Order: sequence, then C-alpha cells, then structure tokens
Amino acid sequence: MQHRKFVPMDEGYLSSSPGFRSPIIMGSKKKRRHIDVPNALNHQRHTDKWWETEYSNNIHSYLQYHEVKWRMVYGARSPQIHLRPVLLKTIRNIAKTCEMSNVCVHLAVTLMDLFMDNHDLKFDTIMLVSFACLTLAAKIEEHCLKIPKLNTMQNVISKDVTNSHFRKVEMKILMFFEFNVAIPTVAHFIEMYKDHFFCDNDFYHTEFACILKDKFNRMILSYQDASLESIKLISYNPSMVAASIILTTRHTLGLVPCWTVQLRKVTGYLKKDLVQCCSLLGYFF
Repeated sequence: MQHRKFVPMDEGYLSSSPGFRSPIIMGSKKKRRHIDVPNALNHQRHTDKWWETEYSNNIHSYLQYHEVKWRMVYGARSPQIHLRPVLLKTIRNIAKTCEMSNVCVHLAVTLMDLFMDNHDLKFDTIMLVSFACLTLAAKIEEHCLKIPKLNTMQNVISKDVTNSHFRKVEMKILMFFEFNVAIPTVAHFIEMYKDHFFCDNDFYHTEFACILKDKFNRMILSYQDASLESIKLISYNPSMVAASIILTTRHTLGLVPCWTVQLRKVTGYLKKDLVQCCSLLGYFF
C-alpha cells in the first residue's frame, strides 16, 4: 500500500485531465497460475451465489489477495469528512429506492471514502461525486435497470449539472483508481461467510432454528450497517471486518463455540486476530 498526495478538486478538475498515478500496487510480476476470476465472478449473474460455484475458493483467495495488494491507505484527512454521515444516508436512500444490493452500497461507500480522502471537494461537487460512486458501483454489481439516473439527485445537486458533466465526474473517479474499481468490500466477504455461519451443534433445539436464523439475518445486516458508519474500520481489510461481524453475531446469539473450525478454515483468521476489530463494532470479548 502507498500514500498518495492530497489533491484539491475544483471546477477546473472536472474539465481538465491531469495525469494521475494510482496508489494501487499491482503486486509481483512473478508468474502465477492463471485464474479467470472476472469470468468466474460473472458466473454469479447466473447462479446469484458465486461462493457456491466450483470457483469459490479461487475467488475468495483472489479477493483476499486483491484487498491487501491493491488497497489504498486511508488517512481520514478529507476536509469534508464531517459531511460523510449525510453522504452515507443519501447513498443508502437512493439504493433503497432503486432496490440495490448491500454489496453495491458497500462498494459505493468504499469508492467515495478513498476518493474523498485524496481530494478537497466543494459541497456541490462532493454530492455529485458520491452519486457518481454509486452509479459506478451499480454498473458493476447491479442489473442495468437498477442504475440510478441523474434526475434522482436533482433535489440535492445543482439543476445545471448535465449528463455530460456527470460523465466527466465518473471518468475522473475511474482515472483516479486507474479503472480498478471492482474493490472487495465487507459485503462481498459476508456473502460467502454467511453460508458457513451455522454448524450442526447450533440446532440442538430444532424448534428454535427458524427464530435463530431470522435473528441471524437481522443482526448481520445491523453490524454491516455499523461497519459502514465507522471511519476507524476503513483501515482494516474488508475480509477481517466481515469475519469480525460473523464472530460478533455468533457470540451475541450465544452460539458455542463462537468461532468454529470451519469459519477459521474458510476465513483464514483465528479468533484472536479479530478481537480488536470486534471492539470497533461495539463488542468486547
């Protein structure tokens, strides 16, 4: 990971094309066994669950490699960081209206956080940037019919903003990330880890199984929302945050053991690795 130079962003930024160098580290050039991960990920469009395909282990390994090698350093240094709760709420509201997935919301917020951290943005520009991050995330994670239109944001951005202007903002964000915007998020890992949440010993009272599963789903969503709101968690690898959410949820539900052998095998984390992250979610062991 690398730090990058802080860049002021004004109207000129939107119309010019300064050459950005990505802070992303592409990793070693050492020859590796080829895994067609993008095609494997596209398989999700047909199954809706990539973690149940024959590629699941390869995809998970790739995502964990990607989150370490290609992730930017987050410094919480945006002059507009106090506006983050408002931006987060706006993204959530639009995503709910357009029936977008939790994965899409997490990706949009991740793009927004990293872009904001490296730019000084005016208020009207920052609202436009947050919306552009959501549309870019939707183009990756959603069906084309769910991609929000510019008029969705007309109540919070200037009516003078044209589609052409908006596309320039999207392009600047893409250039900043060198088009590597398919960034692994907490929600990506949660989708896989949820399938390994329960073990056989959890259902010794079968009549409570449905109640337990319902509580599990609501609690997982609650902790995912909490992870988005915490700035401190941005610096942690998404897979670690996702594993911590699973651990915290099992512990809260009183499931024993709270960290199973299967979860340790799937995530690659020991319970002790997750304690600090769990504390930032508001739970202490």
